[in-house]
Amino acid sequence: MQTTRNEAIINPAILLWARETAGFRVEEAAKKAQLNSEKLIACEHGEQRLTIPQLRRLSNAYKRPLAFFYLPKPPEPEIDSSIQDFRRINNTEEKDFSPELRLEIRRAKYRREVAIEMFNELEIEIPKFNFKTNLDSNVIETGGYIRDFLQITKKKQEEFKNEYEALNYWREAIESTGLLVFQASLDFNEMRGLSIAEFPLPIILVNRERVVKARIFTMLHELTHIMLRSVGVCDLETQSKIEVFCNAVAGEVLVPTEWLSKTDIYNQNKHEEDWNKEAIWKLADYFSVSREVILRRLLTNQKISPSFYQKKRYQWLKDYEKSQESEKDKKTGGFAPPHTDAISKVGRNFTRLVVNSYHQNKIGLSEVADYLGVKTKHLPKIEQAVFSSVKNRI
Repeated sequence: MQTTRNEAIINPAILLWARETAGFRVEEAAKKAQLNSEKLIACEHGEQRLTIPQLRRLSNAYKRPLAFFYLPKPPEPEIDSSIQDFRRINNTEEKDFSPELRLEIRRAKYRREVAIEMFNELEIEIPKFNFKTNLDSNVIETGGYIRDFLQITKKKQEEFKNEYEALNYWREAIESTGLLVFQASLDFNEMRGLSIAEFPLPIILVNRERVVKARIFTMLHELTHIMLRSVGVCDLETQSKIEVFCNAVAGEVLVPTEWLSKTDIYNQNKHEEDWNKEAIWKLADYFSVSREVILRRLLTNQKISPSFYQKKRYQWLKDYEKSQESEKDKKTGGFAPPHTDAISKVGRNFTRLVVNSYHQNKIGLSEVADYLGVKTKHLPKIEQAVFSSVKNRI
């Protein structure tokens, strides 16, 4: 094949691999590169070549550095095929990972590798996550076990002033056990959470487009996945045995049966019809959880019937959608400062690790910017935030 000066001489297998791992169909990728689908297919088969500008556009679309396309052969898979998609019902309903989700998985795994390298450079022992459970475990006992190793007391939970303080506290408690908890902004229906049980430093990824209290539940749901040594993308509604168990454990951690049964509201409402919106809201506020969690707990404890549960959930669906719109309005009306947004995405523990590595001359400012996804001029405010009280709104 004759080559012109403006053509990119690359391995076509790299081109195909890059598109597939980015999650783009041929038509989508071709549109981003401003060429027709037939041309891209021909390039992926080695029958034609892309121009340098076309390759740059694909590089931007696939979120790959230009140098990546000049590798001699495709690298090993970055998204392990063992990551199950728990959004599927009995794994029969196909729902492929979007390009955006694939990118966030790549970023999460990249940060994990960076964290391991920084721990080694700083000569700090990498924390080991040694907590386990199995599907035959008693849910109440497992919930108590998790609260114990997270060191979340009833008094502490009652002291949370708002949902953001609760989110931060639960998140940092989970990270202190040897986990990395990241947040990403994805389509509302893409996922609620994801877990990657690679050791050391397994990963939990939470969708920031969900309301705050729902994210707390998701973190504990994914924590249970990691304790089971199962990994996957979850929507929490799939009724597989694993998902049901993870939901039950997360609910027990947040609202222990023993504590719930001692509340006045729980004991005063003896009949199903007594559970109106106000009663459920009061319990939700008391435990700093969503109404959905309380509703699940009432069903588990046979205070309400499955039909009542479904009826209430249907009634609240519109309210929940409105709350999501409200959450978006808050973001639109007042964007989080860059330093706050960066910490929200990568977590305080990862941020502290990066800052400490910088101050000990293990990494430079350009690497700080890369790892935290923020301009270096925001570093002073980042330092102040991560080394201050966990109560800051993140």
